[in-house]
Amino acid sequence: MDLSRIFIQNLKKWRKVAGLSQKKLAEKCGAAHSYIRQIEGGVGHPSFALLAKIAQALEIEPYQLFFSEGANLARSARERQIEAAKGKLLEEVSAKIHAAFEELKK
Repeated sequence: MDLSRIFIQNLKKWRKVAGLSQKKLAEKCGAAHSYIRQIEGGVGHPSFALLAKIAQALEIEPYQLFFSEGANLARSARERQIEAAKGKLLEEVSAKIHAAFEELKK
């Protein structure tokens, strides 16, 4: 399978995983809805700058748009939210522990 087909399939997959319509994706990355439709249709060819914006809007790394299906990259939006919440919670707990140790030092 060629790279453009992999990209198109992954773009559609990640957009759906994120729960975004083509229009919403276009809004999030500052592109025209018609251009996102053209890209998914294999007619449009995004710049590297737009690829980065698309990946950011989908909350993925840009390279994930070019991996083949065998890479098992599909994570639901809910799983990504859980991971983000875990990270924030860990940061908060770490800060509170650090503050408690600093208080004990006094």
